[in-house]
Amino acid sequence: MNFVKPKVIISKCLGFEPCYYSGQMFNIDFVDKLGKYVEYQPVCPEMEIGLGVPRQTIRIVRSKDNKNELRLFQPKTEKELTKKMLDFSEQFLNKFDSIDGFIFKERSPSCGPKNVKVYSDIQGQVIHKDGVGFFAQKAKDKFPFAAVEGDGRLNNLQLREHFLTKLFTFANFRKISETKKMNDLVKFHSDNKYLLMAYNQNILKDLGRVVANHEKLKPEKVYHLYKNKLIEIFKKKPEYKSILNVLKHIFGYFKNELTSDEKEFFLNISDKYRENKVPLSVPIHLLKAWIIEYDVDYLKGQSFIDPFPNELVDLTDSGKNNDKLR
Repeated sequence: MNFVKPKVIISKCLGFEPCYYSGQMFNIDFVDKLGKYVEYQPVCPEMEIGLGVPRQTIRIVRSKDNKNELRLFQPKTEKELTKKMLDFSEQFLNKFDSIDGFIFKERSPSCGPKNVKVYSDIQGQVIHKDGVGFFAQKAKDKFPFAAVEGDGRLNNLQLREHFLTKLFTFANFRKISETKKMNDLVKFHSDNKYLLMAYNQNILKDLGRVVANHEKLKPEKVYHLYKNKLIEIFKKKPEYKSILNVLKHIFGYFKNELTSDEKEFFLNISDKYRENKVPLSVPIHLLKAWIIEYDVDYLKGQSFIDPFPNELVDLTDSGKNNDKLR
């Protein structure tokens, strides 16, 4: 299957330059492997606003005058960096017409996509730990149609597969959006039917109505409505029962061809997936073998079978302990 190359903005300290506040660089195998299939745009917002390496830490602080207002400070120097960070973030992000995904350094007051500490004042106590870095928040606001994840969470199999699925689906949609041809949208919807079914059957029905376009809307409007629904459907990881339902649907294509032993083997594999003992790629690879063997053209094009390049699947990861990061 041919995949559109996603455009990904990534924290520069994740394998590109030793620019973390302590002078570290974090080499991540997954980031290296993914680099063969995406177009990276590395950035270190803190360096870009003039902070050196190594540097004193910075903090997100809640304003005393307005509890809904957050500000960025460097406690050691007592410098406020809010305006500099916001100005740089806007300037940098405005250079891009579209971005398919972000990989950020977790818990960073500039780049952290979630779980960032927020303080009561410059030298004060932590109020909560569910803040978002200043640059990351601007990125999310400007590109709501983008896959976003932190480096540590990508060690989790389910979160990683969810991120990759979103990333490559969004990139493919971006590609067909360039011309906004209705035939391309119909094919995109058809090719992603089972993938979207695994995420949310109700929203899948909504997407089907958008594509049907009974109101005879202009293609630009149809694409806009479809894009908003895609954002909605990918907000959460698919549930096990939904995925198992799709596996069952596809398995049904071969009920007259398979032997009883083959059927039993697949059902056992499905049970192991449900019990979190094997990754989703295991039953999918088994289905893919039958799709090729029995030459089922319709299933060959289904993104559920190949949502992202196979080389990015790590079969050594059993996916255990996933609940810790959900």
